[in-house]
Amino acid sequence: MEAPSASLISDRLYRVSLLVNNLTINYKSMEKNRICLRSYLGCWRKFWKIMRMCLVLLSCFTFSLSASTYAQQERVSLNMKEVTVKMLLDEIQRQTDLHFIFNTEQTNSLGKVSVEARDETVEAVLVRLFEGTDLTYSFRGNIIVVKRRVDVVGQQEMLKVTGKVVDEKKQVLPGVTVKLEGTTVGTATNTMGVFSLMLPVREGFLEFSFVGFKSKKVRFTEKSDTLHVVLVEDLKEIEEVVVTGYQVIREKAMAGAYAKVKSEDLIMTGNETIESMLQGKIPGMVVTHTSGLTGTRQKVRVRGTSTLVGNADPVWVVDGIIQEDNLPFEAESLAAISDDNLDMMKDFIGGAVSWLNPNDIDDITVLKDASATAIYGVKAANGVILITTKKGERGRMSVNYSGNFSMSQRLNYNRMEIMNSKDRIALSREAFERGAQVGDENIGYVGLALAYSRREISLEEFQNGVKKLETVNTDWFDILYRTPFSQSHSLSFSGGNENATYRASFGYRNQQNTAKGNEQETYTGNLNMTSIFWKRLTLTASLSGTHTETKAFASGVDPYNYAITTSRTIPCYDEGKLYYYEKGTANYNILNELDNSGNRNTAKSLNLNLNARWRVYEDLTISATIGGMSSSSFAETWFSERSHNITGIRGYEYGQYSVLDNAYKVSKLPYGGMLTVSESRNFNYTARIQAEFVKVWNAVHAVNLMAGFETRSNQYEGYSQTNWGYMPDRGKSFTNVPLHYGSNSEENKLYARTIPTVTDRLSNYISYYISGGYMYDNRYSINFSVRGDASNRFGGSTKFQTVWSGGLRWNVTDEHWMKNQNIVSNLSFSGTFGYQGNVAENVSPDFIAKIGAVDSKTGEWRMTWSQLPNPDLKPEKTLSVNLGINFAFFENKLGGTFNWYYKKTTDVITTAKIPYENGTTSMAINDGDVKNKGWDLSFSIVPVRTKNFMWSFGTSFSGNDNTVNSKLESTKDWKVASDGTLNKKGYPVGSFWAFRFTGLDPNHGGPTFDFSRADTRQAAEDATEYMKYMGTLEPTFTVGINMVFRWKRFSFPLNFYVSRGNYTFLSSPYSYGFRMMSEYQNASTQLKKRWREPGDEAHTNIPSIPVGENCRPLRPFGNSTTLYPLEAWAKSDARVVNAWYIRFNDFKFSYSLPDEWIKGFAKNVTVSFTATNPLQIKSKDFKGRDPEVALGEQPRSQNFSLGVNLSF
Repeated sequence: MEAPSASLISDRLYRVSLLVNNLTINYKSMEKNRICLRSYLGCWRKFWKIMRMCLVLLSCFTFSLSASTYAQQERVSLNMKEVTVKMLLDEIQRQTDLHFIFNTEQTNSLGKVSVEARDETVEAVLVRLFEGTDLTYSFRGNIIVVKRRVDVVGQQEMLKVTGKVVDEKKQVLPGVTVKLEGTTVGTATNTMGVFSLMLPVREGFLEFSFVGFKSKKVRFTEKSDTLHVVLVEDLKEIEEVVVTGYQVIREKAMAGAYAKVKSEDLIMTGNETIESMLQGKIPGMVVTHTSGLTGTRQKVRVRGTSTLVGNADPVWVVDGIIQEDNLPFEAESLAAISDDNLDMMKDFIGGAVSWLNPNDIDDITVLKDASATAIYGVKAANGVILITTKKGERGRMSVNYSGNFSMSQRLNYNRMEIMNSKDRIALSREAFERGAQVGDENIGYVGLALAYSRREISLEEFQNGVKKLETVNTDWFDILYRTPFSQSHSLSFSGGNENATYRASFGYRNQQNTAKGNEQETYTGNLNMTSIFWKRLTLTASLSGTHTETKAFASGVDPYNYAITTSRTIPCYDEGKLYYYEKGTANYNILNELDNSGNRNTAKSLNLNLNARWRVYEDLTISATIGGMSSSSFAETWFSERSHNITGIRGYEYGQYSVLDNAYKVSKLPYGGMLTVSESRNFNYTARIQAEFVKVWNAVHAVNLMAGFETRSNQYEGYSQTNWGYMPDRGKSFTNVPLHYGSNSEENKLYARTIPTVTDRLSNYISYYISGGYMYDNRYSINFSVRGDASNRFGGSTKFQTVWSGGLRWNVTDEHWMKNQNIVSNLSFSGTFGYQGNVAENVSPDFIAKIGAVDSKTGEWRMTWSQLPNPDLKPEKTLSVNLGINFAFFENKLGGTFNWYYKKTTDVITTAKIPYENGTTSMAINDGDVKNKGWDLSFSIVPVRTKNFMWSFGTSFSGNDNTVNSKLESTKDWKVASDGTLNKKGYPVGSFWAFRFTGLDPNHGGPTFDFSRADTRQAAEDATEYMKYMGTLEPTFTVGINMVFRWKRFSFPLNFYVSRGNYTFLSSPYSYGFRMMSEYQNASTQLKKRWREPGDEAHTNIPSIPVGENCRPLRPFGNSTTLYPLEAWAKSDARVVNAWYIRFNDFKFSYSLPDEWIKGFAKNVTVSFTATNPLQIKSKDFKGRDPEVALGEQPRSQNFSLGVNLSF
């Protein structure tokens, strides 16, 4: 490093001292925050020892920021002969923490020198070196400046040149090298992109160079004002790297299939999860929303589904540490609304990375094939998603703020296929007049008609009542939904020097759903630090904490389902008071039910990650990593004694009877409500030590080797219990439920005595891994990986499970015969082969038994078992083949990646039949295989690029064909065959079957079917014998389209998503198989096209209302099993539709304020407007429905956000 003057050096040292002082002050502030956090950390006992290590690291971090005040005391041992002064000074610099600034031309004038020293001070060596020469030196902290003795006089005639360097987007560029042409005199820009240089000439050229940008020469004279320099990005010079979580590999040496997205390519509004933001961004990855409710999870699949009972989600990795789910979810897919309160609560806990603030993400890399994922062993068959978080940057402290304020569109009936009051009354009138089977009801048209037939009301009262019902038109969406306001804020601080960097961030998000009562509030905090000692040891520490509260609905209380299924002839209010109608055995009002029930979930997590890298030699590095996470979730759902749910259990309305009445005495639950709680605690850690060897010989032979040892543990502990007698409106207290009830004093087992369910699951892993690669002349590359895993989740006969992979890559454009051409910028071919693993942690090889109560006859404990042992149970193994091509043309203006893959999972864990003498008829075994084959393509192009305007276009295609080749246990239940959960040999996962609809009967409009083979012996065991295969519920082809328009300071990115290849049943307009729907229920406008008279069957397939012959039960199975016509029609091929859709995911319009507007206030200010899910194109059959989410679930809402980003 060289400098022309001592005054400039003094100026730099002064700036450095200010930076050190500022960082010291910032550190003291952080130290206060650490003390405040101590009480919070006390809750996490398992982290305490690790936290003490973190405190040591913090102390080292402070020490590293202080410049040495004893530089003159540094000692060296030298034995150098006939070397240049530069080589001598480099050796001193290597042995010490000192740095030299000098002019090479001046030191070269001394010629070759010889120095011998044994444990001498540096100052003594320098005195001998420069004695009798025209050079001298001076100490400035740990910096030594070498200069000519006459420079002090010459400085007065030197020219000072200043300037600022930015990129094409007007963003400042810190660290740009600025040199006087033909000399080594130079400097670098500071964090504001500004430079100042003292030059010994009055005019000339300055050279500007920066990694990833084209070098530039700028002329200056003594009359020049401040120079304004704009550097242009040079895509050829950017060396792309791939982060695998274990190491960083040059992209040219990587044979595995991967895809990467940067944080700036993700549109963040605070309303979307990380999974949702990735929809359509990664080829080969499918993200599906299961509900539009806030806080629910999304389903993620990478290259199809490779397991039947295990977890099919990919592995999430943050900064090299595997992330575990907050709860041990089982294999069944999640539903937003369930009849089970526990399942309902689990849906709102969040996924493996729900704790992470999206604003802390730097980039996301998805590893897809065996070559890329084999290093993760038995966890990687479903793909690996790597998240790299932002780290501190060198320079003065920078502050960044990001805020978003959003509103969502309330749902309404305008585009729904729901009847208004007049249409609903007309339907009921026809049903009643034609003699359809209706219930004995007291509301709606039927209620009035029955009352009139019984002479309870007059004809005039009947007619007036009908007219009133026709005009009610209750807007349930207006009552139950809102136009919500949501907000999110993120604040970060970053800075450091050449020895240490830091970054701290804090986030807050309050997201409200359009459904009243559904919202989520999240607080996040993150701190990471990096320190370098002796130029060889790098220590990195990060600490993250999250607190999330989600409010939702109790099981069975679903505003969306209520709004679309409840008749609009029913009012919500009557003369200003809630209107109750009889539902079942009790009165019901949805607002009362919402007020007297609830679902609240609280999730907390604390993540700690420590990493040390020691560069033993130039080519050898040893690193150690320890990461841990402690999380807890507490979920509760409740019903008060005023709710309809509890009234049905109690047997009478709240307050209707007193303690003296017989109804009170015979009630199982005469007072109090219900509270179900579920608490789960998860602690997991990963400890890893590895060595890396990277070396290049003769600039053509590059070798990298890595070997390591890892241990990982994941433990879930928790419980769930339902307690009765809960009174939330009386201090959240409980009252004693009667131990006996009724005249016979029967024991109240269900409500008086409840038993908790305890969860205790432990998964331990010990692993070794080896990875390596060789590349010749940047042209030919070979990779290999081997990993062995041992776990308590394997059977006793299974020890280490080994997976391995290999890959080849040919970089064609680095061939000598491809030089000197401007058409093909990049072309490479790759091929990989290997095995991936998947362990089903929800299936144990051990015998699982439960101890019950003491048997009253034998006096012994009762025992039941839930799972038989299988000592031979082992992880599933997936064979993976991948062939890929990377291409780019015309100076990278057009480029992309294409991959073809084949995956075959063997030893698939399935449920198979076994002889009954084993005590059961089925158990989990390794049997059969699942195949996935397909392709994915990413493509990008910049059609237009001018000085002020740029248009870029990118797209990703994914196609997958899935086949199950296991001889699985069949089902005789047609309901299982039609709901998409049956796995059958030769068919894909998610397959479903339907009855064969043959048309409507011309005499009565009832549906008819082809039931051939329904009464055979095979059909008695396998329902698919007489049903028709309709396809799969999973999409087989997806497309993501991403475009960005930029004009001057305006930016306009927009994203589309296309999903095709899956089918589903339309919801039936008839609720029952043999009679009309209740007057409480609304009806679909599909029934306007129903059969009404002979001849209608030629242009409609919607049956007539159930009257007489058309609703008589069917018995096609040769036994007593009954199937009603409308029930079969609802699951027939006539109701199957293509579930394709095109979604306009989002668009964003942003504007960066000019520098002169914000000068003296901020470094950068950007304002933006974002629309999320503004438009969806879909099949006309899905009127008012979202084909992406499960039918009957709340669709995704449309969100509109205003955002601001500030940098200081």
